Amino acid sequence: MKIDRMLEIIIYLVNHDNVSARYLAERFGVSVRTIQRDIVSISSIGIPVYAAGGKYGGYSILPTYKMKNLNIREDEQQMIRKALESLATSYTSDTLDGLIEKYNAIVEKEGGQKVFWDFGVSRENKKVQDSNRLLEKAIHNKNVVSFSYQKADGTQSQQSVEPLAIHYKWYAWYLFAYLEKRQAYRTYKIARMRDITIEERKAVRDHGDIRERMKESEKEYYRTCIAIEIHFHEKEAGLMEEFFPDCAVERLPDGQFRTFIYVPPGERLWKALLLSFGDRVRVVGPEEYKEDLILTAQKFLSNYDI
Repeated sequence: MKIDRMLEIIIYLVNHDNVSARYLAERFGVSVRTIQRDIVSISSIGIPVYAAGGKYGGYSILPTYKMKNLNIREDEQQMIRKALESLATSYTSDTLDGLIEKYNAIVEKEGGQKVFWDFGVSRENKKVQDSNRLLEKAIHNKNVVSFSYQKADGTQSQQSVEPLAIHYKWYAWYLFAYLEKRQAYRTYKIARMRDITIEERKAVRDHGDIRERMKESEKEYYRTCIAIEIHFHEKEAGLMEEFFPDCAVERLPDGQFRTFIYVPPGERLWKALLLSFGDRVRVVGPEEYKEDLILTAQKFLSNYDI
């Protein structure tokens, strides 16, 4: 499994200098290209891997980041811990137990283990775990996949896409893909995907740097978002910053606080978050979003004899 292999590569590199991609490929039973992709992924989570060219070149990790001889700092432990946490939500507990054992064997200091994990809340259900493994296989083999998809507003559609990457954000796993019939890139929440099927048809389009395509797609996504003005009491400022960390909070002359949250059309999660504050949060505008929140609250109350 990829995450297991990546951690083993990190362990090997911190204990060996100047390891060639060919040697790593033979050691882990994969292609040189797969090792190169793994090295890019390892670098992206903050492990400083560098490559030396020439006949005797290879991969190494900067000496200041060496974990042998128990030199890893506490902030570096947290970096690796966060990387594991972000990946842990899609893999089985047996795999995680093995990874944690390996990690503890490297970083344990005098006085016992310093970092502990509890993945009970963050773990995705088995369906998402299985879907991630299926999609990872399709991406590796460049197969088109089809599936039934339920949008945030409850509507369903049948999709056939070229899967390009799975990634973790907003506390969930997503598929980044190319929708050929629209000639556009789309992001799908994996938990909303049903009946995923790997087709025999291969994806032939060259998408270039997938990370760049993802950044461009995200910028386009945010251009469709609507700014909703929210007023709230001072004692709720901390929770508002926690729920909407990218939204600036300012104090108003009347002592209340204000922020603007940005939501895409059809998204419903923002209503659930705001309703959880009760009368301590108020939507000021736009008017249609204010009315939408009121209507949602009225429909909820209609289920009860009040």
